[in-house]
Amino acid sequence: MTQPFPLTEWYEKWMGQMDEKLMCLQNSRGEFLIDKMDERAFTYLHNNCLKYDWKNHLLLILLIETDRNKDIITSYNTISTLHTRFKDIFTLFSLTKMIEFDVDIHLYQYLKGDVLPHDSNNKRAKLYSYYSASVYNVNKWIYNQLSVDDQEYYKQYVLSPFSFDVRVFAFNKLAIEEAQTIRKDETDAIVPHLPTIREANFRWNQMKRLRDAFYQQIKKVESEGLSLPIEFYYDEPERINERFHFRLWDKPSFVLNHQADFSENTIKLATQRKGIYSNDNNANFLEFICAEPIASDWEANGLWFNELIEHHMLGIWYQSRPKEEHSTILNFLLLWGYQSENESKPTPFNSRHKGILTPSTFITLHKDKAEGLLIDVEPFYTACTFGLLAIDMLTTTGARANELLQINNTKECIQVKKVNNKLHYSYKAIPKGRDTLEEYYLSKQTMEHIQTVSRMLREHYKDDRIPSVPYRDERRHLFPQPLPYYFQYAGKSIRKSALHSSIRFLLHGLIFETQNGKSVTIKTHLLRHAFATEAVQRQKMPIDIVAKILHQKDLEVTGYYSAPTPTQIAASVSELHDVIASYVDIDEAYIRSPQELQKELDTYVEKIGVFNKVLGGTCVADFVCPTKMQCLGCRAKVPEPDQEDDLLEVIQLSKDMEMRFKQLGLEVEVRKAKEMEKQAKIELKEINLIKKYREERQYAPITKRNPFR
Repeated sequence: MTQPFPLTEWYEKWMGQMDEKLMCLQNSRGEFLIDKMDERAFTYLHNNCLKYDWKNHLLLILLIETDRNKDIITSYNTISTLHTRFKDIFTLFSLTKMIEFDVDIHLYQYLKGDVLPHDSNNKRAKLYSYYSASVYNVNKWIYNQLSVDDQEYYKQYVLSPFSFDVRVFAFNKLAIEEAQTIRKDETDAIVPHLPTIREANFRWNQMKRLRDAFYQQIKKVESEGLSLPIEFYYDEPERINERFHFRLWDKPSFVLNHQADFSENTIKLATQRKGIYSNDNNANFLEFICAEPIASDWEANGLWFNELIEHHMLGIWYQSRPKEEHSTILNFLLLWGYQSENESKPTPFNSRHKGILTPSTFITLHKDKAEGLLIDVEPFYTACTFGLLAIDMLTTTGARANELLQINNTKECIQVKKVNNKLHYSYKAIPKGRDTLEEYYLSKQTMEHIQTVSRMLREHYKDDRIPSVPYRDERRHLFPQPLPYYFQYAGKSIRKSALHSSIRFLLHGLIFETQNGKSVTIKTHLLRHAFATEAVQRQKMPIDIVAKILHQKDLEVTGYYSAPTPTQIAASVSELHDVIASYVDIDEAYIRSPQELQKELDTYVEKIGVFNKVLGGTCVADFVCPTKMQCLGCRAKVPEPDQEDDLLEVIQLSKDMEMRFKQLGLEVEVRKAKEMEKQAKIELKEINLIKKYREERQYAPITKRNPFR
């Protein structure tokens, strides 16, 4: 029996607001297209477009994009760009109806740059691209799919084509040049700090310690029959040198200890442990109370993500925070470079995936009632674990985000081969612009991170096997069968939004700036650029091999080199992995041992013979400076005891700078000063170890016989 009306609730909700016949548009199989639309598209139209005359035009675009199996991100970007630019243009020219909109006048003047001069060339280029693509795709679909009568009806909602020649405009070329310049500047800011980025390992270690302590306390409460809340603390390693204090809660105990903030009915439910407070619905969480320094000369900073909780950055912040706080939150986002011209209310830490990063509803609703900061441990740990694997793969393979998401736990995907008597690892994925599997090389360390994700998923699912789930990101038509993807959680494969937010969360607080002082946030594609620059410029890898690693077709310089063999690629990637992996130390080895430092110095004496004296030590880099002459904290420097005074002066200078920047309210500069002091203190500790080591080298032990043996 033929279905008479669409089943979606939006059909009834939009009755009288959207064109009814348009909402009943069907494809060639007789399916209502509105029933197949993504929920995010409905939400955007409903929240933003219903009062504007182009609402039906945008709905028609979405319906046809849905039938064309276009990914929701592209469709979302299309309608959001059209809607935003239409609002600006209609306001400027005092238009209210689409019939008043003349593309050859109004759109022409906008694209030419005669109006709204502050809009970037990138904005104009995007509008042209989405507008022209929508005109072409909608007209083509209507012509091929509908009868002549229906074509005539729906043409009222088709965007008008323009007759002018867009080639007379400079915005496309300028937009490309601007984008390339921005990318180059951002890459320039990132490349020197690839070692710092890869020290996300330290952040993950810290998160794991927090999680381990969390579950240890839960186990203790259960085994000893303790009542919540309980308070506990633990000490971080010497590198951090802080003691963290926490309070362990569950939902009923939190309510009962904050009764003044809850209704009588809620208190009753919590007391009786019913509803959301029942054992089945209960959950534990932490309250971060404070951090204190273990050493007297150290300043406690706490967990790196504390300020994200404190400033309400997680999830869709503008839905949970009062409007009077929005400007403050936006200023904080701008301070760290999280704002962009395409988003009026950016949500950089919204994973859009249940169980990843975003705290539970209970914590979101009641976090203001706590004295400290409420932490939902498992979503944070999950985000850190996925983020660490993503960062490692991006900085060692140069893969695109979509290519990361394809990695799965099958023998067809993960490959192991022996080259020159050494095991090499790889996985197979379909690159952008291709439709067949190609090989991506992995380091041994990456394989260890994959195993960590695998363990986490098995714990999460309480199963020895990772379940197969449908692929949900771009080009999903290439992956029709469910597979045991590593990037999955709560029964769904991860989209790029969860990947991006996890990376941002793990790296938040690390400072990256362009030469003109603009803050740079880490993006997956930016790490791809950084990988290529690191490989070619610093590690001197042949560019044709790098092109193969990146799975790029069009590189002008590749013609100068012959096509590399798989063995050459595998061997070169392995060498690069060895170099990059050397950046990452474990917590206990963060302060290098005297033996390591002396060995490094001796090696370079033989190798180079000439050294540069730098702040606090001797530079042993025999290649382009990896940190742009920012010697403090550089791992290519061996600290020298006779330059100890340099570091003492830096510590005093950093304290003076911190005090001055605090007075000026420059929060980021304060953080830089603190980091300078911290790095100088770490190097001082290395120098003290060197002193002891050199003393011990001269020590000749005197042996005595034990008369009792």
